[in-house]
Amino acid sequence: ELVSIMMVPALLPSATQQKCPHAPLPAAALLRRLNMFSETAALALFLPTGLRHPCACAPFEQAQAGRVQALGECDARQEDEQIHDKRETRSRAWSGSTVASTTASDVIDASPMQSRVDDAVDGNLLLGQVWELSQDAAGCRQVQQALEEADQKLQMVLASELRGHVLQAIECPAANYVLQKCIIMMPHTGFQFILDELLAGGADAVSAAVRHKYGCRIVKSLLEHGTQEQISPIVEVVMEVAIDIAKHPYGTFVVQHMLLHLAGEARRCLLQHLTAGANMLASDPQGCATLGAALVDSGLTEEVLSLARRLAEGPNLLVEMACLRHGHRAVKEVLELLEGRELDSARRQLAAGAGQLRSSRYGRVVARDLANKA
Repeated sequence: ELVSIMMVPALLPSATQQKCPHAPLPAAALLRRLNMFSETAALALFLPTGLRHPCACAPFEQAQAGRVQALGECDARQEDEQIHDKRETRSRAWSGSTVASTTASDVIDASPMQSRVDDAVDGNLLLGQVWELSQDAAGCRQVQQALEEADQKLQMVLASELRGHVLQAIECPAANYVLQKCIIMMPHTGFQFILDELLAGGADAVSAAVRHKYGCRIVKSLLEHGTQEQISPIVEVVMEVAIDIAKHPYGTFVVQHMLLHLAGEARRCLLQHLTAGANMLASDPQGCATLGAALVDSGLTEEVLSLARRLAEGPNLLVEMACLRHGHRAVKEVLELLEGRELDSARRQLAAGAGQLRSSRYGRVVARDLANKA
C-alpha cells in the first residue's frame, strides 16, 4: 500500500496533490505530508519503525483513546491486535521478506486446529467417541495423534471402536486416515479386523476399495504393512482382474505397490499377468504408468525382460506409448533393457514413426533421446 501511495498521486489527499502535483514522490516527501494531515496519520503506522515520526502517530493514538471509551476494553484490544498483525506483516514485506511465506506461516501458527494437534492428546479422553471423531476433519487428527502417543493396549481399545465401520471409513475423506494410522502404528494382529471386514464383503468389496479414491490408500497400507499371509486374499482378487485394475486411475497405484511389496513368487505371477495384457496396457494412459513401474528391474530380470520384448514386438506399440505422458518413460525403460538386434529393431520402429513422435509433446522427448544416442 505504501508503494502504491508513493507511485499513484490519485491516492494521496487532494490538498497534497495541489501542493505537489508531480509523481512519483520520494519517501521523505511522503512522510512530511503524512505528518501534515491527520486523516492519513494511520498509514504511518505501517511504515518501518525507523521511518516513523512520533507526530505522525499522535492523532491516530488520540483517536484510539476515544475508541476505548466507545467500544469498551475488550473490543479495543481485539482491534489493536488486528492492527498490530497488519503492521508486522507490512513491515516484514517492506524489509524484503516474501508475503507468501509469511502468510502461510502465520496461518499455520494461528490455526486453532493446528494448536490442538500440537498439544498432547490423551487417548483415554476420546474413548466412546472415536468413530464419531474419525468422521470429522479436525477430530480425525486428534484420533491419529492419540494413536501415535498411546501404548499398544490403548491403541487396541481405540481401534476397537472402529469395528463394524471399516467399509464406511474406507470411503470417508477423514476416517480413511485413521484406518491408515491404525495399520501403520499397530502390530499386524492389531489391524486384522480391517482385513476381516474388507474381505467379508467378498471380491466385490475388495475390487471396489482398490478402485476407490480413498480405498486404494487403505489397500496400499495393508500391502506394505501386512504379512504375506494376511494380504494373500487381496492379492488373489487383484490378480484375477489385474489388467482392468492396472488401467484404473486409482487401481494403478495398488498394482504398482504390489510390484514393490509382494514376495518373489507373487510378484513373478503379477508380472506374467501384465506381460500377457501388455498390448491393452500400452494403449492406456494409466496402463502405461503400471508398465513403467513393472519395467524397473526388481530382481526378476527374466520376467522384466520378457515384458520389454513383448512391448517391442507389438506393431507401432512403442510409438503409441511414446506419445503418452507415462508411456514415454516406459519406452525409455524398454530401450534400456533391450540389447543387440532387439534394441536395433525397437529403434527402427520408433524412427519409422518419427512424424507421429514429433507431433506429440512426450514423443518429442523420445525422439530427441534417439537422436542423441544415434
